[in-house]
Amino acid sequence: MQYRVLPFLALLMTITLLGCGSSEETATVGRTEQPVTGGVYRRAFADSFVVLDPALIKDSNSHEVCRQIYDGLVEFDENADVVPAIAREWSISEDKKVYTFHLRTDVRFHKTAGGKNSLNGGRHLKADDVLYSFKRLLRQKEDSQASFFWVIKGGRDFSEGRASDISGIRVVSADTIEFFLEKPFAPFISLLAMCNAFIVPSEDAEGDLKNMPVGTGPFRWVGRASDTIILEANDGYFRGRPWLDRLEFPVIKDETERFNAFMVGNLSQVEVPDSQYKNVRQDRKLSACLLETSLWGTNYLGFNTRTPPFDNPWVRKALNYAVDRETIIKLVLNDCVRSAHGVLPPGIPGFNKDLAGYSYDLRKARECLEKAGYPDGNGFPEIVLQYNRDEIHSRIAEFVLANLRDIGIRCVIRELEFGEHLKSVEEGRASFFRMGWTVDYPDPDSFLYALFHSSNIDNGYNFSGLNLPALDALLEKARFETEMQNRVQLYQQAEKLIIEEAPWVFLYFYKLHILHQPQVRGIAIGPMGEALLQYRKIWFLPR
Repeated sequence: MQYRVLPFLALLMTITLLGCGSSEETATVGRTEQPVTGGVYRRAFADSFVVLDPALIKDSNSHEVCRQIYDGLVEFDENADVVPAIAREWSISEDKKVYTFHLRTDVRFHKTAGGKNSLNGGRHLKADDVLYSFKRLLRQKEDSQASFFWVIKGGRDFSEGRASDISGIRVVSADTIEFFLEKPFAPFISLLAMCNAFIVPSEDAEGDLKNMPVGTGPFRWVGRASDTIILEANDGYFRGRPWLDRLEFPVIKDETERFNAFMVGNLSQVEVPDSQYKNVRQDRKLSACLLETSLWGTNYLGFNTRTPPFDNPWVRKALNYAVDRETIIKLVLNDCVRSAHGVLPPGIPGFNKDLAGYSYDLRKARECLEKAGYPDGNGFPEIVLQYNRDEIHSRIAEFVLANLRDIGIRCVIRELEFGEHLKSVEEGRASFFRMGWTVDYPDPDSFLYALFHSSNIDNGYNFSGLNLPALDALLEKARFETEMQNRVQLYQQAEKLIIEEAPWVFLYFYKLHILHQPQVRGIAIGPMGEALLQYRKIWFLPR
């Protein structure tokens, strides 16, 4: 798409990086400035794939947009800690199976044609809306994220049609609701902070949230102008009106084009292209506006272990030894990330710094290939590496193809738009594919159970189809263990089993590098990335 400068850019006036100043200066100014209202904040996406119905969200862009429109009982702050949102407080029973939430009484849904309007917003949110939202989430349907919440008593029976109600959710009063769990589940509170658990009004949710989302959040839906999503401030927001007047999310597919748009003032923030990272770090004014964080996320090349030749573990190990991660990171990613030797990234409980994983070793790669029955690659079928369209993914794929040629494997590439790529992987039509995962909630369960338990084959995120009873047993024991030290030991055992099976080529752990304009204040990004960006706290320094 050719990028167009839209009329609202006059609000940004002539934002340039000339006033960025040093990081020390910025920190000092930030302590004395007072937030002011006004301005349009623009942040571009690489594609137009955004899901607006919380029950169906699976990707980070959708998460980021919908977190501005909706609220949950609780939420993650910038540091991924769980804090109150619609719920003002909660308590947990001694046996850790009953959670009681007391709701704020000043929360209103956005004004809509379907709801009851007032000058300060739509109708008040009640506990019945929470019950309705979870029933809606747990109904079995295509693209449902219901399985995450089957720890709620009766949740699975309701999803699978064996019960007409959810036995584990009870409305106590208009502002109190209880959840009963099948077993103690340590990350349950974090689960409720996921975007899928956002609360929606029944009168609008029975319509079309996919095109007209309605929530209680700090910004409300305006619509789309071409490929640009537009939200505006919710004047009646229960935590106070956001400082910004408006959010706009245009689509600019090319990362260089996005960066250039930022440099001329047409975007408020941008992810730094890897090719520009060192230049930005070395520029005094640019680096003062640079935010960096390690993300709890992993980039990998997945195998469908149910499809030949990837049903052979020696083949999967051969490819792991054949891929030169360190060179890819140095030459393609400009040394901006950390190579992955396993699944769990640094910072997540259970991360094992001593995990050996796989390293570049052509001798071992050829030995594994021979054990698989393909000496020097003889008889190995041509394979296809599929990825979603992106310059970095394309360059990495070219390196991988060259690495595989070194052990006698011929591989070709297939490039698709993200939505098409994801659907293909979900349906098992891609046998060798690029994929990434960023944590839904800050717990090893969100990686290891979600991605490798056999119950998540076909209806979850176990895209590799890995099915190991011993692994399932470890993951089930770990998720219902209440002592974190014991959980960590179980998850580390599970991760070693996964690495031995090599369902992925483990590539690298994500890092995030964000540039913001010098007038931007109140922005903070933590280990769960832009998906948790709290736009309601951002404001522009007047010029």
